[in-house]
Amino acid sequence: MLDKLKTVMSLVRRPWRGWMAASVVGSVIIAGLDMLGVAAMLPLMQVVTGADRKTGALGFISSAIGSTEPQMLLIATASVVALAFIVKSAFSIVFRWWLLGHATALEAEAATELMRRYVMAPYATHRERKLAEVHRNISGAIPQTFSQVVLGILSLAADALTLVAIGVVLFAVSPWATLLAVVLFLAMGWGTQAGLKHRYGVIGETMAQSDLDAWAALMPGINGFRESRLAAAGSVFVSRFARAKADRARASRELSLVSELPKYVLEIGLVVAIAAVAVLLFATGTPDQALSVIGVFAAGSTRILPTINRLVATSGVIRAGQVGLRILSDEVQSLDQHRDYEEYPSAVRSYRGDIELDGVEFSFVDSTEPVLRSVNVTIEEGQTTAFVGSSGAGKSTLLDVILGLLEPTAGTVRCGGREIRADLAGWYAGLGVVPQDVFLLDDSLESNIAFAEDPRSIDRARLNRALSMSQLDELVAGLPEGLSTRLGERGVRMSGGQRQRIGIARALYREPGVLVLDEATSALDNVTEHRLTETIDALSGSMTIIIVAHRLSTVRHADKIVYMANGSVESEGTFDALVEASPGFSQLVALGRLV
Repeated sequence: MLDKLKTVMSLVRRPWRGWMAASVVGSVIIAGLDMLGVAAMLPLMQVVTGADRKTGALGFISSAIGSTEPQMLLIATASVVALAFIVKSAFSIVFRWWLLGHATALEAEAATELMRRYVMAPYATHRERKLAEVHRNISGAIPQTFSQVVLGILSLAADALTLVAIGVVLFAVSPWATLLAVVLFLAMGWGTQAGLKHRYGVIGETMAQSDLDAWAALMPGINGFRESRLAAAGSVFVSRFARAKADRARASRELSLVSELPKYVLEIGLVVAIAAVAVLLFATGTPDQALSVIGVFAAGSTRILPTINRLVATSGVIRAGQVGLRILSDEVQSLDQHRDYEEYPSAVRSYRGDIELDGVEFSFVDSTEPVLRSVNVTIEEGQTTAFVGSSGAGKSTLLDVILGLLEPTAGTVRCGGREIRADLAGWYAGLGVVPQDVFLLDDSLESNIAFAEDPRSIDRARLNRALSMSQLDELVAGLPEGLSTRLGERGVRMSGGQRQRIGIARALYREPGVLVLDEATSALDNVTEHRLTETIDALSGSMTIIIVAHRLSTVRHADKIVYMANGSVESEGTFDALVEASPGFSQLVALGRLV
């Protein structure tokens, strides 16, 4: 468990070891105050039972206050007991506030760092990751780890120190009685824990799986609302969600019951232990001595019983939380296997020049069949190059390789003679990309175009140029709040064509050196597509344009068209040249009725 905890704590950048050491010191202070309070009960009980006031602890107190009067001794000893418990309680409140503050701060920092690693992870691993697992790990596994395991370990240490401190006092008062009580408590506590150990693990697994199942039902039910409604499948996802939540509720109830069960067992153990101690003391000493010691044990038990209850319950909570710790540790190790992407360019020099693909090949990790085979293409600076081909030809994968999202299995991608992977952040800085499925924020139109940019720093001149070139002027004029109109989550208020035009405006707002259009006009009507095609043609020469398209009307006037089939380049040239030279391309044109 400690190795897994160390792995998880790598998510935390602040010096957490010092915090944990300070937590132990605070626990020692609390244990010392508990020890003082219980130890002060012995002279108090001796005063009550009328023991000799000139020897032992009472003799020391009598000389300290200068009086052997029972009333004065009673006030003095009672004051010490009260003061010890008051100081201990006040310190415990402050200490707990400090401890929880740091623990929750560590939890928040760990969650933020885990999100950073998800966001900065390689694109290939991101494609394979389930969104439900990401939600479960950030909102479930991290709270389990820090609230149940980390805080649990510190609470366990504090309670253990308190038990040791009180045990030392009781042992000093009556060694045999203490040993008898310890044996009885250990037997009952260990027996209870041994019987429940397996259940804690099962409960933890059930809670983790039910969280995952709940997210798996929630995501398609909400994100796939339209499809769910049209297929009358909403009740199916609700039922799955209900089952997952019911499993979670049953597991939570069982965890609460199992955590509290030792308390009732130990209460029985306390009665048995005090009875056994009383029998032992009355059998081996005078009634006055026995009553004094029993009084100390009774006072100690008021601290021991809740402490042992917390200790046993915390042990169970830690066991249940270890499931989240294991999940989180495995995830951190998986993320650490890959180098994090850095968002800041490593060089001042930007990428300019021709883009050269030299012997590029690519295969997915879980596949033996290559997706790309020895692709050699030069995309000339300032020209428009289009990649076409039937579905499965490898166009989208090749585009991801050109963008730097996927690392080629073999070969290189260079721009101006520099490998793009030498400075991916610098390469991305010069790109404007329009995907087929444009992601939109639940924010204003202008914030969606100036993606992730502070609204106060938006360049209005660039924004207006992007709006004009993407044919969004009429849309903005018709919106009730213009550029301030909120688009709804994932742009639910926009049509498919409007979303694509917003994506085009976003790409043009960046004033890129390389504009990439991945099926960017597939959802546009013919009139808008024609206008945008004219805009793209006009941009040719001022920037390098890369187009992936099924609709060949979009690439009719491209400077170069690369026809792909089965993951390789079959032929390349102008539109008219390919119609003559490539049977496959000619067939695409014929099917599109362009000739």
